[in-house]
Amino acid sequence: MAEKEVTFEEALERARRMSERYVQRGPYRFFPLGEIVENIQHGLAKNLVNHGRLYCP
Repeated sequence: MAEKEVTFEEALERARRMSERYVQRGPYRFFPLGEIVENIQHGLAKNLVNHGRLYCP
């Protein structure tokens, strides 16, 4: 069965949800500079689109 291709917008939403859940579950906080967090989430989304996984950028 072929995997469904995801758009960058769908991938970005998944990356945001995943990172938010990760922070909520543990004793973690997002890095204080939102721009850095956004860059990481964009990298995760890009990897999902290109490789099919939310690989760490």
